[in-house]
Amino acid sequence: MNPAIVVSAYNRPHALARLLCALDRAEYPDEAVPLVISIDRGDSGEHRNVMEVADRFDWKHGGKRIIQHTEHLGLVQHVFRCGDLSQEYGAIIFLEDDLGVSPVFYPYVSNALAFYDRDERIGGVSLYALWFNGYTHQPFAPLADGSDVFFLQIPYTQGQAWTQRQWQRFADWRAAGNVRPTTDDNLHSLWLAFDAQDYFPIMTKYLVSTHRYYVFPRVSLTTGMGDVGTHFADATNFFQVPLLRSKESFAFSTLDDSPAVYDSFFEILPDRLNRLTGVLRGYTYAVDLYATKEPRHLRAPYVLTSRRSRAPILAFGKSMQPMEANIIDAVPGDELVLCKTNDVRRDWLANLETRKSNHDYFTRRQRLSKWTRLQFALLDLVRAIRNWNRSMR
Repeated sequence: MNPAIVVSAYNRPHALARLLCALDRAEYPDEAVPLVISIDRGDSGEHRNVMEVADRFDWKHGGKRIIQHTEHLGLVQHVFRCGDLSQEYGAIIFLEDDLGVSPVFYPYVSNALAFYDRDERIGGVSLYALWFNGYTHQPFAPLADGSDVFFLQIPYTQGQAWTQRQWQRFADWRAAGNVRPTTDDNLHSLWLAFDAQDYFPIMTKYLVSTHRYYVFPRVSLTTGMGDVGTHFADATNFFQVPLLRSKESFAFSTLDDSPAVYDSFFEILPDRLNRLTGVLRGYTYAVDLYATKEPRHLRAPYVLTSRRSRAPILAFGKSMQPMEANIIDAVPGDELVLCKTNDVRRDWLANLETRKSNHDYFTRRQRLSKWTRLQFALLDLVRAIRNWNRSMR
């Protein structure tokens, strides 16, 4: 498969120039690779600079096309317009301008799209190796199974790819009147708080409501540069990850064969956990190891959870990484439990105990000394004073 590369740009000429340089250095097949630069309408000097960067860039790997939108679309509609280009090109790799790319991003994505195109349960391919739980900002590590991918019911936005079929199914779902998440959806409440100018919640609702998944790499093909823009009011390096620098071939597993399949709460599917241990077979249970699911999300009679319980049926320790490994290897302890859903404690003390337990687990009980904390606090104070003095000049 020979997908087109589609770059969306808006008012960040430096970011676009950086991404285009990274694209120019990457590896491509002998056949021509189309590059489309889609520029949303802006009225500032930055918009003119974006146009100049796009015009000057010499794309040596195929045809270059610049789309200048005559009206301001906003982030949501701009992304949808870019996605619609998959109908014209057969498949696209969609990159927002604040990303960096791996030298081998193109062979990875082209092979992944070809491998998963016929599976209607796959909603798209992510280029970003997601390493954190977006609700808790605690580490997320999928089970290692020997393949280069895992599956998650979230369409992470740091680089995506779709075939014509994958995007068309999403477009048809939207055309049927589906909109942003509501409290009736089986989604974390955080999705209700997103800005209206964000497409992330809409695509997540699509995956969850249609029982589809994204394919994620285990080593990232993109990295988030965190420039100021629609997503971020301040620059951030939170989304910076190591890039895959070289690889000759990729090992893909099917959705049916992979044990590393996770729902929209970053929880392993019960049927995949049951493949790795027989200890929970015979129970119909939900998984809530991160303790982010509300009662309305727990629709099974039993739950495997890190929350406190009034009547645990089975109990495990919490020392191995990732959390489900403690169940697979039957680690002794009482920090993870299987219990009836109605026996989960949700009083303030139990909630605090759960937060403390998970915090200790993810930080591996490492703490800064009081002296180090004091030094860092003093450094923050000095920086604040310096910034205040500069602002007063």
